Amino acid sequence: MREVNLSSLDLNLLVTLKALLDERHVTRAAERVGLSQPAMSRALQRLRIMFKDPILVKGTGGMMLTARAEELKLPLQGILNEISHIITAPVVDPKEMNGEIVIATRDFEMSAILPTVITSIIEQAPGIKIRVVPLAGDDLSLLERNEIDFVVAGTDKSLATLNRATLVKDNFVCLVAPDNPAAREKLTLKKYVSMRHCLVEIGLFRVGIVDAYLSKQGHSRKIAVRVPYFNAAVAMVENSDLIITVPKRLGLLLARQNRLVMLDLPIKVKDVSIFLYWHVRNQNNPMHVWLRKCFDSLRN
Repeated sequence: MREVNLSSLDLNLLVTLKALLDERHVTRAAERVGLSQPAMSRALQRLRIMFKDPILVKGTGGMMLTARAEELKLPLQGILNEISHIITAPVVDPKEMNGEIVIATRDFEMSAILPTVITSIIEQAPGIKIRVVPLAGDDLSLLERNEIDFVVAGTDKSLATLNRATLVKDNFVCLVAPDNPAAREKLTLKKYVSMRHCLVEIGLFRVGIVDAYLSKQGHSRKIAVRVPYFNAAVAMVENSDLIITVPKRLGLLLARQNRLVMLDLPIKVKDVSIFLYWHVRNQNNPMHVWLRKCFDSLRN
């Protein structure tokens, strides 16, 4: 078998050849692929040289295919179909997806945001396994190293190698134990700054958000306890006179689960955003595209 130098071939001629084999007429084939009749005639001549065969010859009823041309019809269709599949983004059925998806996040997002999305994913794509790992501060380098698929966090970073979408915007509320005197009255700014506070010091929710707004008004709050997790903070609040300030979405959940009393924050604070991050390498990954759509239900 002789070797063929594919780099010397014009693969566009395969589309032209398909039209000629189907139409068996130079003018009609030209119209089909948007060429002029002279251009199609030149293409036919090149095909004859390529295959060392006339391809089309005169017959009693018009042009007819040579034996070689008849042999080319079936494999040519297969080749064009394969090229189309390579170029066209594949459509993936969630029921046929499999593999493990790793999401890095913190306990706020894990408790208040992810359960709904994860439930939706495992119902629609039972072959997918989901692993949630802790996010260390605002470190997004695991995405860069391709060790995880997504980050869900309030971390606000713009990096050329990462894409992101805003999932939710949230404000803050306060939580206190039911027997805390503050639970029985409207929380004023004076009362708020006089109370002992439990602060969660991770990522976006460390000192700087509420405290920055308090500072503008000449106030500061008393931080009595600092912890790295919201769930740990709640356990301390429900058994003490402490107060904790948390995102409202989490506050609603924790108040219901722990029988805490939720109070309005007595100052105006700008909403915070929770983002979904992914690496640009996966922008067009069919599974990732589908998974990102699963997060769309969270957007408000």
